[in-house]
Amino acid sequence: MSDTPGTVAVVIPARNEAARIALTVLAALRLPRVGPVVVVDDASTDSTARVAEESGARVVRLPTALGRAAAQRRGVAAVRETAGTGRCCLLFLDADLGASADQAAALVEPVLAGTADLALAVRPGAPERAGAATRRARAGIQRATGVLVTAPLTGELCLSAAAFAAASAGAAPVASGPGLIIDLLRQGYRVVEVPLELTHRPARRGVGAALRELRRYREVGREVAARGNSR
Repeated sequence: MSDTPGTVAVVIPARNEAARIALTVLAALRLPRVGPVVVVDDASTDSTARVAEESGARVVRLPTALGRAAAQRRGVAAVRETAGTGRCCLLFLDADLGASADQAAALVEPVLAGTADLALAVRPGAPERAGAATRRARAGIQRATGVLVTAPLTGELCLSAAAFAAASAGAAPVASGPGLIIDLLRQGYRVVEVPLELTHRPARRGVGAALRELRRYREVGREVAARGNSR
């Protein structure tokens, strides 16, 4: 169901990533057919927004921290305002990739070639390191569609122009996660997973990280429950 898009819009949610955002933005700007690169500053307390803007991104500043999914939705809204959805494919990237963001070219490639509608990045060891939220998302997608997706919560994914337009046609804003994957699979769009050696900063641990995982676990449950289990 793919068509060949004219440009690739990039959305990067970011919070307190001043040390890595410049390299991430610069690598994103070098990707094939890239148009707008939108960084959504999720109420950072450092210079993330300024550094991103100086690196060539359009910056959307959020007054309060809303989390990755909400920041992605704000970025998509900005893309719709400037580029629309008709001939634009959409790439989500995490802000902490640094120079390794250039590997997202492997996500863009099958989408631009018309052989995939949604390309998801899979890091080495992803199946073994999966947390509770990822396991819940995998199970929910498989129940709903019969398809096993290894990395349903990846922050790096690319949608074709057709898939982006289809996802944007619903009431819910576009963001990564099991809901998007289920919706596209049910409409017959082709989903592929692409192994990538991406470099993230070391994961934060402690109570804050545990609470974020719990929130994501609950969000996954709501997304999956809203779509039922029928194929």
